Amino acid sequence: MPMKRLLVCVDGSKYSEEAVRYAVDIAKKLDATITLIFVWTPPASAGQRMNIPYDIPDSEMERLKGAREILDAAGMRCNVVEAIGNPAEEILDEARKGYDQVILGSRGLGSVERFLLGSVTGRVSHHITIPMTIIPPRRDERKGPF
Repeated sequence: MPMKRLLVCVDGSKYSEEAVRYAVDIAKKLDATITLIFVWTPPASAGQRMNIPYDIPDSEMERLKGAREILDAAGMRCNVVEAIGNPAEEILDEARKGYDQVILGSRGLGSVERFLLGSVTGRVSHHITIPMTIIPPRRDERKGPF
């Protein structure tokens, strides 16, 4: 199955930027397109309970800056999907729109923290129906023995 459409999850963390770098390498080799997805979860408020629509604040959109710089340096263009809501649900909804692979970075939690807290990566991996690549932190950045 050819990989032509890559969905890359970004949140401004160094782990998501590593995922973008990985996606650039894959996209160049396979002549694939990259779509970045950024999901903002608004703070719990009365407005949210009353279904008042939100716009993603510019300060949150700054989190895409690092990913765009990586793509610019590689001479690659991308599409950007901005979503508001639960990150795992929004990523899964977008992934159903004809992508061939989802790429996201691990948050680098230690094994006990991962077990207790879970993660967006974990939730997505349990429900995804297409190939998914998780980019782990570099060995020198990992917490714990694993």
